[in-house]
Amino acid sequence: MTKTALGFALLATSMLAACGDDSSTTPGNIYLRVAHLSPNAPSVDFCIQNGTGSFTGPVLKSLGVTAGLAYPQVTKYLTVTEGTYTVRLVAPNAASCDTSLAGLPTYTLPALSNGTYATAAAVGLVGGTPGFTVKPFVDDFTAPAGQGRLRFIHASPGTPAVDVGVLAAPTFTPIFTNVTYPSIGSGTGIDANGYYATAPLTNVTLSARPTGTTTDALVIPGVSLAAGSTATAFAIGILGSTPTPLKVLLCGDNAAPTGELSTCAVAP
Repeated sequence: MTKTALGFALLATSMLAACGDDSSTTPGNIYLRVAHLSPNAPSVDFCIQNGTGSFTGPVLKSLGVTAGLAYPQVTKYLTVTEGTYTVRLVAPNAASCDTSLAGLPTYTLPALSNGTYATAAAVGLVGGTPGFTVKPFVDDFTAPAGQGRLRFIHASPGTPAVDVGVLAAPTFTPIFTNVTYPSIGSGTGIDANGYYATAPLTNVTLSARPTGTTTDALVIPGVSLAAGSTATAFAIGILGSTPTPLKVLLCGDNAAPTGELSTCAVAP
């Protein structure tokens, strides 16, 4: 997305295949990625636990990424056995999964069934309000024939509800309305996972404004969405902050990853 359009392809890894308990029934797979969207949290690695099994990881270290996941990076999808997962954040290059980073608790995700794509997003502020947590989102990985899917997730702590749409003032047309932190957008034509199906987009302008106002808080020019692509626009950062200002992180949900990361770009 942005001026370099995000393509689409599935390139999931089969690591972590040993997660979960043995069973007489062969389980299916789910596809899970982790997004670091907390503007004041340090870099992290993570471990995962399926049900009551042992924690597996640290995951990024096992992939050769000893520096961890930094704000605002998003891992590629990892292939894991279906089930109910608990996520434990640990320090980059941690020796084991035994100790959570900075005393943070573990976070249990809802049960995910065979074939599900999902993002576990670290949001909020460490030691601040709203507090740090891990929030799950189920992702769309396909789009209707000849169309793309676009989603907006409000992940900017302290920023009021916003409307997101096409073009800037005074010709703004809303798509996602009254989106509050930390949730997906909703509105006419929005599916259960927060995606809006649209004809392909080529160099359009997206903008966001506080709900009930006519003033643009963010204007993102040059956004493209190819037919068959699914993408998420995350509002990230802190409104009025200098080191971590309010921005949009545009991620191609079904784009080929870049190394161990999803293909994302920060704008503007």
